[in-house]
Amino acid sequence: MSHAPRGGSALDGGPGRRYFDGGFSTPQSRDAAKDSRVAMLRLGRRLLVGDGLAANPQEGIALVEAAADSGEAEACNLLATLTAAGAWTAQSWPRALDLLVQAAGLGSSDARAQLAILAPGFAPARSSADWRALRDSIDLESFVVPPQPRQISEQPRVWRAEGFATPAQCDRLIARARDKLKPAKMYNLARGTVQFEAMRTNSEFLFDITQSGVVLVLMRVKIGLLVSLPPPHMEPPQILHYAPGQELRAHFDFLRGDRQSYGRDGGYSGDRLVTFLLYLNDDYEGGETEFLKTDLRYKGRRGDALFFANLKDGRPDPMSLHRGSPVMNGEKWLFSQWIHDRPFTA
Repeated sequence: MSHAPRGGSALDGGPGRRYFDGGFSTPQSRDAAKDSRVAMLRLGRRLLVGDGLAANPQEGIALVEAAADSGEAEACNLLATLTAAGAWTAQSWPRALDLLVQAAGLGSSDARAQLAILAPGFAPARSSADWRALRDSIDLESFVVPPQPRQISEQPRVWRAEGFATPAQCDRLIARARDKLKPAKMYNLARGTVQFEAMRTNSEFLFDITQSGVVLVLMRVKIGLLVSLPPPHMEPPQILHYAPGQELRAHFDFLRGDRQSYGRDGGYSGDRLVTFLLYLNDDYEGGETEFLKTDLRYKGRRGDALFFANLKDGRPDPMSLHRGSPVMNGEKWLFSQWIHDRPFTA
C-alpha cells in the first residue's frame, strides 16, 4: 500500500528536507536509514501538534506518510490513528486497520498491543496472509457498542455504565500515561485561565491525537454512542492519577458561568454538557466521586463508567457540584472525557 505524500517524499527532497542536512537520499547504512526514518517521524509528529515548533500539519502529515512509505513501523502506527480519526487525512476505518496491521507486521509493539485488544485470539502472524486474516477478524461495530446505562440520580442527573471497558483497555490507558504525568491544573472560572489550584493535588496526562492510538479513537466513538454526543464535541481526553492523600476538592466542570463566550478568539459559546469518567482500577481505598448537594457517592470497579450532566436547560446546574475525595491507600487511576453541547473549537 502506498502512502506517498503530495509533493514528493522527504527522501527525495520533498516536504521536510529543509529540516535536515541531506542524509536521506544516500544513507550510509541500514542503521543510518532507520535513524533517518525515526527522525522524520518525530519531526512530523511535532509539526502536527506544534510541539516545540510552529504547527504545520500539512508538512507534518507529509513527513509521517514519507516515513511510513519507507517502512517505519511506528509511522504506520501513527498514520493508522490519524486515519481512524480523520485528522489531517481522509477518515477511513478500513485503511486505518490496514495500516495498524502493516505496523504490527513491521514490528510495532504498540500496534500489536492494540490488535490484541481488537482481534479475538490475537497471535502475531507469520505471513501476510495471516495478518490479513487477523485484520478481517476485527469487528469494529461490536467493539463500539456501549453497555446499557442506568440512571442513579435525577438531581443532579447521573448515570453509570458497568463494564464499559475491558481490563486490557484499562491497563493500556494507565500504561500510556504512567511516565508522562504532570501536576494537574484547573480552569479558573472567574479569571478564564488554566492554572494550578490548591484545591487540586493530583496529577494528569493530557492526550493529543498523536499519542492516542486506534483503540482510544474507537473508545471515544463508544463514549459518544453512550451519551448521544459525537467525538467532535469532545475535548482532548486525559488520565487522572491520585496518590495517597491526593484529592480534588468541591468544584464544577462547566466553563462559561455568566460569560457569553470565551476561547482563543473570544467567540466560543459552548460548554461542558457531560463529564464522563472511566475507572481504570479499583485496588485503592477512599477516592470516591461525591456529589456534595446530595448523598450520592460512587466508586466504580475497574472498567465501569460514570457520567453526569453539568448543564440543565442550557444553564450551569448548581446540583452538579462534586469532588474526588482523598485517596487513603493505594493509587487511583481515572480516564476523564469532557463533552460539549456543540462541536468543541475553543
